[in-house]
Amino acid sequence: MNWFYESDADLRYAPRLNLLYSMVLTAIICWHESANGGTLTSSEVATQVARVQFDSGFLTDNGRREVDLSRFEKGNAVLPSIYRVDVYVNDNLVKSERIAFRVSAHSPDAQPCFDASLLQNIGVDVERLSEQTRARLSEDRACMELAEAIPNAAVAFVFDDQRLRLGIPQSALRRSPRGYVGPDRWDEGVTMGMLNYNANVYAQRSAGRATTTQGYVGLTAGVNLNEWRFRHEGTYSWGTTRGGQYQDIATYMRRDFAALKAQLTIGESYTTGELFDSTQFRGVQLGSDDRMLPESMRGYAPVVRGVANSNAKVAIRQNGLTIYETTVAPGAFEIDDLYTTGYGGDLNVTVTEANGSVRQFSVPYAAIPLSLRPGMHRYNFVAGTVRDMQSNNNPLFMQGTWQQGITNLVTGYGGMTIAQGYLSGMLGGAFNTPVGAIGIDVAQAGTSVPGVKRFTGTSARISYSKSIRQTQTDVTVAAYRYSTSGYFGLNDAMRVREQVEKYGSVDSVVRQRSRMSLSLNQALGQRGGRLAGSVSTVNYWNRNSSDLNYSVSYSNNFRRVSYSVSALRERSRMGRSETTYYVSATIPLGRASSTMATASFSRNTNGQMQATTTLSGSAGRDDQLSYSVTGNRASGGVDRASNDGSGTLVYRGAYGEVSATAGAGTGYQQGSLGIRGAAVAHRGGVTLAQPLSETFAIVNAPDAAGARVLNAQGVRVDGHGYAVVPYLTPYSMNSVEIDPEGLSTDVEVKTTTQQVAPRAGAVLMLTFPTSLGKSAVIDARRPNGSGLPFGAAVVDATGKEVGVVGQGSRVFARGLDDKGTLTVRWSDDARALCSISYALPMVNEMAYRNTVRRLDAVCATQ
Repeated sequence: MNWFYESDADLRYAPRLNLLYSMVLTAIICWHESANGGTLTSSEVATQVARVQFDSGFLTDNGRREVDLSRFEKGNAVLPSIYRVDVYVNDNLVKSERIAFRVSAHSPDAQPCFDASLLQNIGVDVERLSEQTRARLSEDRACMELAEAIPNAAVAFVFDDQRLRLGIPQSALRRSPRGYVGPDRWDEGVTMGMLNYNANVYAQRSAGRATTTQGYVGLTAGVNLNEWRFRHEGTYSWGTTRGGQYQDIATYMRRDFAALKAQLTIGESYTTGELFDSTQFRGVQLGSDDRMLPESMRGYAPVVRGVANSNAKVAIRQNGLTIYETTVAPGAFEIDDLYTTGYGGDLNVTVTEANGSVRQFSVPYAAIPLSLRPGMHRYNFVAGTVRDMQSNNNPLFMQGTWQQGITNLVTGYGGMTIAQGYLSGMLGGAFNTPVGAIGIDVAQAGTSVPGVKRFTGTSARISYSKSIRQTQTDVTVAAYRYSTSGYFGLNDAMRVREQVEKYGSVDSVVRQRSRMSLSLNQALGQRGGRLAGSVSTVNYWNRNSSDLNYSVSYSNNFRRVSYSVSALRERSRMGRSETTYYVSATIPLGRASSTMATASFSRNTNGQMQATTTLSGSAGRDDQLSYSVTGNRASGGVDRASNDGSGTLVYRGAYGEVSATAGAGTGYQQGSLGIRGAAVAHRGGVTLAQPLSETFAIVNAPDAAGARVLNAQGVRVDGHGYAVVPYLTPYSMNSVEIDPEGLSTDVEVKTTTQQVAPRAGAVLMLTFPTSLGKSAVIDARRPNGSGLPFGAAVVDATGKEVGVVGQGSRVFARGLDDKGTLTVRWSDDARALCSISYALPMVNEMAYRNTVRRLDAVCATQ
């Protein structure tokens, strides 16, 4: 059951709420055991509950008088109390909130009541309400039903899911972008410590040589303290032919600033690389974080503007799909919260007026990664020292960038970098045109090399993106960049200054002259498959050779078989060229498709051929175990023909991931063992976990050991009542859910789902309240062997109701002591009761979860 009690005072409603549930469950147990002799699954319970019907006219006390079932006449009614509910407004989840339900004159159920603060929190523009309503809402302990406060509003409470669905007219709501999650709902999490680890040992033995062993351990350690996140990343590697070495990758502390929509980083990190090349640094960085924006405001999408002559319906389609639809009032309208839908595809807008007339127009839509919506901006400022792992020098530098969405058609951007002996600036723009998205920028840089001269150069870049609906062609990104011989990026400039200081040669650092890249995707009809291609080339000022890579591939499906054909050509820095042709096919084995067979063949221009067959799949309820077995045959080229085989096993459990590989071939053997996982220290102890992302959550469900966490594969609550959800999406609503199926009947999980919006890097502590009490099925009879009245209440010595009498005079009771006395009462008549003395049987701990205590008892009259 999913109700949740906020305080001890609310527990007084628990017996009444559980009456009907206990009676129905008892009847189901009786029916199912007599029919199947087994234990019900959750799906079977749902099915059978729908079929249960009660008619008090057929229920009598040995034919003398009817049993009093008046307390069940209203079913599982909502009683006055305070409940924690998930609030949905017009089918959009807005928050989880404690809401008071009070007796209503308009409904047999208690109704939620609202004050001004609560209405504001769920998105209502209180200033739009009538003056009289605002006055009532502002009173001390205000409590208004929604329909009283907002005309035409509606309420529906889904009790089992603790979901409060509100229908509120748009005219009463604040204007908020779709997907908006306000900063007041962001959770900064709890204080904790964590250690993420990734370890691997690899051993290889070749013919005539000793076995070599190499090892690697990657670590991420961190502490969260209030709004600050402290992190350290490092690696340790060793081998039989060399000693061990630890490498410090990054150490920093970070926090966010909601007002600035930005992250502040102090320590070692790297620049974003959006305008200038990415640079590692040690210092301070303040940069905007688009994740803090509503999903509908991230990336680029144009603003759609138009005029409606009536209450009109506006539908927006892209590439034949309806991506947005709404109703607008007469007059000018503006739609600025479209979700980002890739890099191209013009928007077709249809305005359907109230009289049925239709108008259509088109809005150009093509974007490159630097495009922003009108009015939106993105920035990044850094000050510190350049941190080059290949250099001993750490010169001071500063860098700032700014991107600004100006109109639907134009995004402007620019930036500047200042360092010892170096200065560069950039200006550019991204343009959304009917023929595609075009980005153009120019960077100018000056580099002073001591003892040589001052280099000055220019680098110009143009990029293009377009989706052509008519031909189903996507030009993902096409870019060309040319740099004069005197242009250096920051990383190259700092490196050449150091190299000249040591060796006196500017040409020891390769300077790029031009770079070109292109990526195309072409759909060949509904069943014709897809053709993809890409090419990139780079050449240099101070090196004669160039790098050239390109590939083309075709993929399709034939019934259940997927196949692909590809060709790849590469030219290395040494000037050697090689083309490889590759074909593969994958076939699912069995209906469930958990096992796949893949066959592939490749051949290159050097005459080398290779045929490979792989069998792969997964097993377990959560696909915890995955495996693959591969056989390979190679021939041609300078090497003789060879055969080899290998296998891989990976197990993903609640506490981490273990992997093992083994292989053998002509003249060699290989094996490896790896382990990945994490440990999280928190107020409840230390919990082992799967590998963690930046943001995650700790689940606390006391006494619910073994319950599955549905958000993550293989995660279960441990024996201490904790589990770790290894990944959450920051600044967005996340649903965390546990599945109590398989728990002992002694454990009741009062709520199974929570909605949370964590801050980046936060670790949330989510408590799922549980109730632990011994339960039993009691076959009770009167001294003369007759059954007890169906529906009679069963209470313990304290007067707490613990169950009801079901079919066949059977009682399912929860919250029992090891022994005691229960009283059965079936009407207000003082003589309509009897007592059951019981002693619960011992239960084998090994079979505890799957065992229902059973006992026979006599209900003696007093």
